[in-house]
Amino acid sequence: MSVQSIKPHGESDETLYFQVLPAGAYYATFSGEPDEMRALLLQLLSSDTPVPYIPALLERLTGLDAEGAQQILVDMHSRNFIELLPNPNEIVNGSLEKILPDLIAPLGEGKVLLADEQGFSLAQKGFSTADEEAVAGLAADIMMLTERHSKLINDNLGLYGCSWALVNAVGQSDLGFWVLSIGREKFLLIIEGMPYLNRQPFVDLTSVLIRRYLDH
Repeated sequence: MSVQSIKPHGESDETLYFQVLPAGAYYATFSGEPDEMRALLLQLLSSDTPVPYIPALLERLTGLDAEGAQQILVDMHSRNFIELLPNPNEIVNGSLEKILPDLIAPLGEGKVLLADEQGFSLAQKGFSTADEEAVAGLAADIMMLTERHSKLINDNLGLYGCSWALVNAVGQSDLGFWVLSIGREKFLLIIEGMPYLNRQPFVDLTSVLIRRYLDH
């Protein structure tokens, strides 16, 4: 597969831009372990403007030669991490206090909350004030549990996961906790019932957090 096969048919002469897809946003943030794909995704998500597909720029962003940069692009496209589009989605900007509630609301049918690892609620939908504080505190405890047992989970059991859930009798999540790793910072996205992390607002949420916290 070549980069030409990634481009939309009949649009090879247009300027194309990288569009990170929900699977790519999830891969970029579900772990803090460095790798080439995650590094490129973080750079794309941290940009304030759409990043054009230019082979020389891709080589600079990846630190790879032309062949290696081409291959990582093909691999990421095959995993539905990125697309090349002539008209990428507009990048969301604004103060966190104003934009976070609208970004997290579509990610679940019921209650949704975003907390930092210290147990501070950054935004929520559907929780009472008392429950918001309590669930954010629970999220901090889950973060400590994740850190304490990461060697067992990742190395011994080989599960490579950092998300937790309270499940019902048939194994479906009643309340899920997704850890988002942004540089040295970690956040927990708490969703009641079915999560919808396969939506554009999840990409926008990760981009907003990455642009705010990646260098901190």
